[in-house]
Amino acid sequence: MDWAFRYWAPLGIPGRDIYHDQFHAPIDLSIQRSPDAGWILEASRIAKSGVIQVCLVAFVLVWTAIETTCRYSSYFNIPETTKAVRFSLPYELLSQLLRGAAFTFTLISGYHYYQYWYDALPVGLAFFLGLVRLLATPKWQRVSLHQINFLLFISLVTLATAYLLPSLRMRSDEEVEKAEIGAIGSLAFASLIALMTPREWGPPPATENMAVYKHISEAQPTPEETSSWFVRYFSFGWLTPLIWKGWRTQVDMDDIPGLPWYDEPSLLLDRILKVRERYKTTMWTVLSFQRSEIVAMSLWVGSSFAIELVAPFAMYQILNYISSPHDAVLHPIIWLALLFMGLMGKSITMQQYVFTSTRLVVRLKSAMTQELYHRALSSMELEDDVINDIATRGAKEQRTQTTSAGRLANLMASDVDAVFKARDAIIGLVGVPVGIVVSIIGLYKMVGWTSLVGLAFLVLSMSFPVWISRMMGKTQRKVKLAQDLRISLISEYLEAIKAIKYFSWEDAIIKRIQEAREKEQKELWHICLWYALLGQCGELIPVVTLLLIFSLYIGVIKQPLTAPIAFTTLSVVMTLRRNIGYVSQMSRNLTDAHVSIERLDKFYANTTPLTQFSEGPLHIENATFRRSKRAPFLLKDISINFVEGGLNIIKGQSGSGKTSLLLSILGETTLEKGMVTRPSDVAFASQTPWLQSETIRDNILFHAPFEQVKYDRVIEACCLGLDFEELPKGDLTEVGENGTALSGGQKSRVAVARALYSKAPLLLLDDIFSALDAKTAASLWKHSFCSDMLKGRTIVLVTQMPWLASQADLAITMEAGTVKNIERNVGVVRTPVELEYGTTNNEDSQESTTTLKIPLVPGGNRAGSPKKMKDEISNEMSASGTSGRFTFLRYMLHFGGPGYVILALASNVIANAVLLGTTWWLSVWVNAYNKKEAVNVAFYITIYAAFNFGQALLSGISSLIFNRGAWLAARKLHRGLTEGVLNVSLGWWKNVPVGRVVNRFSRDVGSLDSQLSSAVQYFIDAGMAILFRLGAVSSIMPIFMLPALCTVGIGIICGEMYIRTAVVLKRLVSSSQSPVFSQFSGSMSGLAVIRARRNMPEMFRYQLADRLRSFSRFQETSFNLNRWVGVRIDFVAALVTVSAGAIAVWKVGVVEAGLVGFSLSNATGLNSQILYFVRFMNDMEVELQSFHRVEEYVKLPAEDEKHGLRQPDTDSQGHEDSSLLEVPEDWPRTGAIEFRNVTVRYDPDGPDILKDISLKFKAGQRIAVVGRTGSGKSTLVLSLLCFTHIVSGQILYDGVDITRISRKRLRQALTIIPQEATLFNGTIRTNLDPSGTVPVQILEKALRSCTGIASFDFRESSSDNSINGAETVDSNDSMVPTERTPLLSSSPSSSSPTNGSGSGSISTRGALSLDTRVLAKGENFSHGQRQVLSLCRALVRKSKLMLLDEATASMDYETDRGIQVALRQELDAGEEKTRTLVTIAHRLRTIIDYDMVVVMGGGRVMEVGSPGELYKDKGVFWEMVRFSGEGEDLEGVLKEMAVEV
Repeated sequence: MDWAFRYWAPLGIPGRDIYHDQFHAPIDLSIQRSPDAGWILEASRIAKSGVIQVCLVAFVLVWTAIETTCRYSSYFNIPETTKAVRFSLPYELLSQLLRGAAFTFTLISGYHYYQYWYDALPVGLAFFLGLVRLLATPKWQRVSLHQINFLLFISLVTLATAYLLPSLRMRSDEEVEKAEIGAIGSLAFASLIALMTPREWGPPPATENMAVYKHISEAQPTPEETSSWFVRYFSFGWLTPLIWKGWRTQVDMDDIPGLPWYDEPSLLLDRILKVRERYKTTMWTVLSFQRSEIVAMSLWVGSSFAIELVAPFAMYQILNYISSPHDAVLHPIIWLALLFMGLMGKSITMQQYVFTSTRLVVRLKSAMTQELYHRALSSMELEDDVINDIATRGAKEQRTQTTSAGRLANLMASDVDAVFKARDAIIGLVGVPVGIVVSIIGLYKMVGWTSLVGLAFLVLSMSFPVWISRMMGKTQRKVKLAQDLRISLISEYLEAIKAIKYFSWEDAIIKRIQEAREKEQKELWHICLWYALLGQCGELIPVVTLLLIFSLYIGVIKQPLTAPIAFTTLSVVMTLRRNIGYVSQMSRNLTDAHVSIERLDKFYANTTPLTQFSEGPLHIENATFRRSKRAPFLLKDISINFVEGGLNIIKGQSGSGKTSLLLSILGETTLEKGMVTRPSDVAFASQTPWLQSETIRDNILFHAPFEQVKYDRVIEACCLGLDFEELPKGDLTEVGENGTALSGGQKSRVAVARALYSKAPLLLLDDIFSALDAKTAASLWKHSFCSDMLKGRTIVLVTQMPWLASQADLAITMEAGTVKNIERNVGVVRTPVELEYGTTNNEDSQESTTTLKIPLVPGGNRAGSPKKMKDEISNEMSASGTSGRFTFLRYMLHFGGPGYVILALASNVIANAVLLGTTWWLSVWVNAYNKKEAVNVAFYITIYAAFNFGQALLSGISSLIFNRGAWLAARKLHRGLTEGVLNVSLGWWKNVPVGRVVNRFSRDVGSLDSQLSSAVQYFIDAGMAILFRLGAVSSIMPIFMLPALCTVGIGIICGEMYIRTAVVLKRLVSSSQSPVFSQFSGSMSGLAVIRARRNMPEMFRYQLADRLRSFSRFQETSFNLNRWVGVRIDFVAALVTVSAGAIAVWKVGVVEAGLVGFSLSNATGLNSQILYFVRFMNDMEVELQSFHRVEEYVKLPAEDEKHGLRQPDTDSQGHEDSSLLEVPEDWPRTGAIEFRNVTVRYDPDGPDILKDISLKFKAGQRIAVVGRTGSGKSTLVLSLLCFTHIVSGQILYDGVDITRISRKRLRQALTIIPQEATLFNGTIRTNLDPSGTVPVQILEKALRSCTGIASFDFRESSSDNSINGAETVDSNDSMVPTERTPLLSSSPSSSSPTNGSGSGSISTRGALSLDTRVLAKGENFSHGQRQVLSLCRALVRKSKLMLLDEATASMDYETDRGIQVALRQELDAGEEKTRTLVTIAHRLRTIIDYDMVVVMGGGRVMEVGSPGELYKDKGVFWEMVRFSGEGEDLEGVLKEMAVEV
């Protein structure tokens, strides 16, 4: 009982009141004031009893037997020939030598003291197992390793407790025998060697998925996997070589450690897909997928929060020693050592928690990104924009619809990140409760029941933060919706940057984006306010708790506030405050994660696998297809028996369902009834060509093996040989983002070549001739369709060329979603076009057979190859640039100028000064008791409360000042970023992938919105706190400055070494993520092409895994670098704290206990502040990369200087004056155009594209520009828009040199209808007039002018379906919409385009209105209908000059004729014919009645004249007519025009 009494003494035994010399309640006492330290002797006695040793030996023997049995009975085996890393012989021999020495010393000790012989048992067993390990097989070596280390460690602790611990008592006369010291020393060194020995590495285990196993089986051991236990768990030293290199020189990608096999992306995808099948929901999928990591995180964080209270306990004991050194029982060195171990134990366990959690981040990012990509490639969305429903629950207003690509990009960039950012919920669920429990127990031992009152207040007050968190969750949903909308708009607009530039809509688009941004920022500011309120709760709740405890302790229990009680209680309560702060900080992440999980679940629930058809010849029987649940357009009752191995033609008006039929064959629509069979491998060439951002060769090969003969034949068939000769790198030329480096015809032919090169038995070709000139189309027809190249392959060709139907085995005519007619002509012999006229074209033959002159580069830069990956990341890094150390000051200037920056800094300084004042006033209060005078408790506690509440208020104000400034900075920078990328010249986009720019708008702008401002604020706050704390401690103990400055200096050096490497790693992380974004966005545009080919989705998944492999490798290393610097800074900070404690012990009796407590409290705080300072400095530099990347684009030079000067790089050599001319408001008055000896280049240093062009177009004329693909037609038109560099000569528009006026002003003065019509998400009104400046009457008139065009023959919907212009679905089959077009209805409140029509008549007057909904890219309109809407834009603008760039090539003849009629009416309107039309055309029927034809060739004008004149001259134009396939019809038109043929 005596031992028990002494053992529990620290929990509270009787003591004396300092005033009344009487005993009082058991509160303020500990081991230091106990009569003796019997617990030490008792612990020593138990350690010497032999019970522990015997139990230890028995346990290890059983453990060894069980593990040996399990291993030998399993199939686990490590063959001698594997790459398994064996143990290091030098380390093993040294360890065995030390074990032998320890065994010898314990035998000697047992010989002299017979009763202690059992100390040798566990040591001897370890020595024996070590001998066996040296001689045994690799299998058994692994069995014995952990048992040996376990025996060594427990024996060391047992011997130290038995012999060393008793000698640490004050005034102890016990001596430790030399043999015991030798045994303990040998065991200590042996344990140290065991910790430092490199770990053995075994090969990865086999998996069911052999493709996955192929990747991981080839893995080599990484430094992380073979590092020692000390390096792995304590120092993270495998990164030291990288840090040293980063300190001395620039780190390269090859220097970064490899990715461990267990983080292989393909392995993670395989695992998460299996888990998703079982659990379905995202939350349970994540929890099961990473359950071992989550359990490990729970153990580490629980241990960390428990060990956190060791340092306050040690400080309590030190203060007790200083208060009464004569009553001390144990030497203070024990408490100094305990203080150091407590700080380092907290650091190591927390670093391990963070290490495990960041590993979880890497795995979740890799796995979930791949899972999203996998789902997108293998399924289709049932409904559009269902994710918006999460954020619009209960909302009455109709939200703008987001795009599929935008939603997926935001899911990947934002929502996946939000899921893993909630990983710290484990801190709230495990760490914080453990910390609170341990803190309350400690407080109870010091201040009794008053601590329970504080705990009750804590529990009751937590309801308010919970309510705030719920409100944040609601706001966060709105933020996510706003982000979706903004990213969708930006993605859509950036992909259509050409169209925006064509129409000079930059200002209007910037306005739309900023409107979306303002909605997002409005909700972001609400989040900031809620977060600030939550932070105030985290500040005030612990303060009120502390005041309650002090008030009750002093006022009710009547106990004095001594230094040990005051400062230890303060430390514990501050720990509680920090723990509650964790909850506050996590609440934002948790609400984000909750919303993101809902969105991910909604996405997965809204997807369904693609329709899988039975394999066989292509055949459709009584099938009905619908694009999606809400799509009203049907392909109904389709029955077609396609000719296997023949040519099957599909024709019909625009909007009749031709493209939908091809998509239905591919399984891209929903099969509602019927039956379809088709081959499993299909090559699809879409109407709008889709190309990857790779070389031309890689696009053609499309991951197929390179076969020289076959490749050359395909190049010949597609007439690409001449193009390769003109391109600087031939077929190794990078095509750019979706083929921006190629002309429209070149893109189309590369897409066709990809289909031809494939081995697919079925080819689906969607209007491939529309972008080609007559001669090229004839050559393609001859070499592809009239040869044996396609022999045995089934071709389904959509075309508008009527002459092709007669040469097809099967001709299908579509009308309104049904098969109108099928014509069979099986076995027809297809003949080249020129044979119809009995001519042979040698030039074509020579041109076609041009062989490839670019040598084959084996492997090349194929997507996903290491070199390609490295180039992508290097390009992105060079685009990212670097940022200086003090860039944060430049960032802060965006807050609102220098005055705002000074205000923000001043508020932070004042808040830190007041925080220091709270601790100082507590020391004054404590010292008042030592003066043995009456203490006015109300006075001291009032001042102390004022300090605390004032500090909380000032901290909140400082936070709001920073957040408001950051909010303003993010608004300015986002606007500048938007203006920068939209106003930059079109040439800049050649080498910049859209994915890279979207990355700026998503990830980098997200950093500006939240992470960067927090990092800057915390960095400044931590720096100020260090200065104040160092000053406070040094003012009490000046000698503290010496160790403090030394240790802080070492810490800063470590931080500097780390930062030099960390910044490079952060740039690598950001740069390696852009290729992931690019592949994501690029693949979404070509899903139908990718999914059509057998096994091609797998190839793209492997490609994404390659990109993610680099990203994960860099991200993992970046995270681990934080751990490397963290443990070192913690070590340095622990030394600072111990130095302060040692100085206080040394100066015992010199400094008052209250001031010592004040010093120790601030010194202990330095431990965290130094770490936070370095960490936040790194975070700030890392996040400043986002600021720099955004600022880089903000500073992009605009096409026109804003201060009246033109950019020098766009100034032609012939102009000396660079000032812009001011033209009258009524300019231009006519559409007259004149080219004066114009030579044009695309790049200033590039080749001449147009050479010495001299042309003159009179006002009112219709001019056609024709020629072979690549002849310079489009360049001629682009020069009129000033998208080229005019090297010499002049282009005059109504007498004004177009290079001397503003580009925007020029483009506003003309209109272009491009080859690829682009529509934007919104309504017809916003598409015709994005700026909203055109009167509604003009818009309605333009729309009415298009009603007679064939493809706009909509059927009127019933009034019941007219709901605010929204898209509706009508079940009435009699109201048939056109292809992919809903039953369009106008808003009841909107003006009708015309005044009513007869009921039931076929008209657009009641169906199509300005408020009709337009989906992104005009997906609810057919290609032809989109072109008609482009015509409406031209009619709205009333330009004097209209340009048509192959605008009608893909339309049926009826629609083409309708557009030409509408244009002719527009040109002929008015008394004076002042409007000019310039048309680029491959379809000669379109321009055969024009006033003038310009024939281009090789960048020069070859012929100019009227169609009749040129035809009579029998030159190039005559030849084009003969090759057109419709020469007889054209000759007929010319005869009608009285032209002699």
